[in-house]
Amino acid sequence: MIKIRYLQFTSITYRLVFACVMAALLIYGLSFYQMRSLLEQVVTGWVRQVAQSRLDAQAMQIRFALGQVSHDALALAQLDGTHINDPEEIWNALSSRQFIREIALHSKSPAAEQWTGLTVSMDNGQTLSSGKKDAAQALLSLCNKKDESAYWLSPAGQHNLVFCKRRQVDKLIQQDVALLIDLQTVLLDLQKKLYVVDALDQGFMGRARVSNKLNGDILPEATSATAGSPHNRDIVLSSDLPDLPLVLGFELPAQEMTHHLQKYFLIIILSMGKDMLLMCIAIALVSRHTTKALRDLSRSTEEITQGNLDTELVKIPRSDEVGRLSRSFRRMRDSLKLHILELQEVTAARQRMESELAIAAQIQQAMLPSAEAAADPRYSMSSLLQPARVVGGDLYDYFHVAEDRICMAIGDVANKGMPAALLMARTLSLIRTLAHQSGSAGALLLAVNRELVANNPECRFVTMFFAILDLSTCKMQYASAGHDAPLLLRDGQVSKLTLETGPALGLEEDASFPQFEISLLGQDIVVMYTDGITEARNQDNEEFSESRLQTTISQQAPAFAADVIRIVTLAHQQFIAQAPQFDDLTLLSMQFHPQAKRRKPAFADWKISLNGQLLAYDQVKPSLAGLLHAQQVSDEVVDDLQLITEEVLVNVLRHGATDQDPASIRLDVHLQEKEVVLDVVDNSHAYNPLQGISQPDLETDFADRPEGGLGLYLVNALADHIDYNYVQGHNSLHIRKFLVKP
Repeated sequence: MIKIRYLQFTSITYRLVFACVMAALLIYGLSFYQMRSLLEQVVTGWVRQVAQSRLDAQAMQIRFALGQVSHDALALAQLDGTHINDPEEIWNALSSRQFIREIALHSKSPAAEQWTGLTVSMDNGQTLSSGKKDAAQALLSLCNKKDESAYWLSPAGQHNLVFCKRRQVDKLIQQDVALLIDLQTVLLDLQKKLYVVDALDQGFMGRARVSNKLNGDILPEATSATAGSPHNRDIVLSSDLPDLPLVLGFELPAQEMTHHLQKYFLIIILSMGKDMLLMCIAIALVSRHTTKALRDLSRSTEEITQGNLDTELVKIPRSDEVGRLSRSFRRMRDSLKLHILELQEVTAARQRMESELAIAAQIQQAMLPSAEAAADPRYSMSSLLQPARVVGGDLYDYFHVAEDRICMAIGDVANKGMPAALLMARTLSLIRTLAHQSGSAGALLLAVNRELVANNPECRFVTMFFAILDLSTCKMQYASAGHDAPLLLRDGQVSKLTLETGPALGLEEDASFPQFEISLLGQDIVVMYTDGITEARNQDNEEFSESRLQTTISQQAPAFAADVIRIVTLAHQQFIAQAPQFDDLTLLSMQFHPQAKRRKPAFADWKISLNGQLLAYDQVKPSLAGLLHAQQVSDEVVDDLQLITEEVLVNVLRHGATDQDPASIRLDVHLQEKEVVLDVVDNSHAYNPLQGISQPDLETDFADRPEGGLGLYLVNALADHIDYNYVQGHNSLHIRKFLVKP
């Protein structure tokens, strides 16, 4: 998932405020249209109710005021001749003066005929002005009925109403009255009274309307901007005046209504924004107060991460999540301190155990035979033991029980680790002790089995192959206790020794172990191994197998016992590759050469002289040590010179000599006052052993290092000075070693 970089908040307060704003925006956004529709319905309904109520109320007032006109007309018709020309008397006779603008009186009698016309001015209050006879006649001329009925009429082309009344006193006396009502005044009054103001002082002006039912006239007159039928969203209200020729109305255009709705909506949005701001402030204050304890706790935990477990955690005496978190951190710190203390104890115990295991491994390796155990030139031994753990359960041994009799044993203890190593050590001790008392291989296995069975409550067992070689007769007796048959390499051919095995040692008290015998020939090699070799598996779960072991040895046809170990080990490592080692690996090879002296594996014969005296290869190091010790040279210098000599000689024999060109080596030792000088001269082909010497990677596992390079590196490191020359077909190496470091 892609993280939005700019939304990575560093504070819970910011995160809560952001969440509050986003939630409010989401809620307000989703309810926008619903809220707008609801607002429109509420406001429109409220305007309709208020406007209709006021319209009806004003209609009643206008109806009442115009209804009094009939009463006023009758009162004026009853004025006598003395008051008909008095404006004040005429004005006082009126009870409804609001909408009356002109008054016309006509009195006709046998004695006289009088005309009176008055005009009501509203400029500076209601004032009267007397008109002429022509004005009264003009107004009364509109009244065309001759009877005494009262009626309304509307002059054509004028926004007025005229109320007419005739009073016939007798056949000789007649009085006519005409009152003119200005509809513009009615409209202005209606517009004033219908002005709507809501609770927020938002005015809904709209337009008042007055319709004249007599001639269909409508005030105000429609202009081009307002002509046409009203819009569907316009508010149009009306109120009819019974008994009067008027219909009052009110119209609020949709455009004006929308304008007011937008103002309401803006007010609501501002109100919601104010609420959101207050809510964010409240959340920020509460969050800051709540997270203060978390910030203190964070600073304390930073101290803990730096390793200061004694830091004092802030105490939060609350029962909410923060309080519980503080108590949890306190328990965690205490548990961590206890765990570290326990871990230190366990680590110390493990280090002691590893140290003890290392000592046990050293002891186990010390129990195995050394190279000096195979000093007899009539045979040579080579071995490999690679435990799967620090200590292992595999074993091998070879030793003399008489001058011409050598015992050889190889075994595999069940399981691995320390218990197997202890049983391995016990078994080796039993073999060496009982071998001198037993006359045959089968008898030896029988005796060892009785000892292991006698005290074995855990039923641990050992598989073993045991052989006794008589060097004088070339005969080898052998027997097996549940162990695989060894291989015999003769004249380049590999075969298994004939073998019928008995049970493993330590299981059956009355077990028997059949014994076999074979006559060995010169240069025969007997290869003994444990199942850690043949049952090893690679990453594809394939087994190395016994057949692969035989094929590897037969294809390489090794000439010496050491070569067998090298060839099998290399093939085994290449096969398993990166697969883990689950079992101990043990190999023991013995080469029989009764007639010839033991030879150093090399490419050709050689001749070595030490200060002109011909020596065998094995005599070089002891002779050199004896010569130097006789001159009181220190052991440290002697050891270094022995190692230097051995590495130089081995390098010449391996890389300088061939079958067609055997090596002849002369080693001259010169003891001087402050140094020992070695001159090594050989007749092999020209090569510089010092060229390209580089420090090997000592951190890499031994099995992963490239072959070669280490010996000459040691020579160069131990010697104080080395020179090389090639003169007249001979390689000359001049080596100097100081007796005392300068």
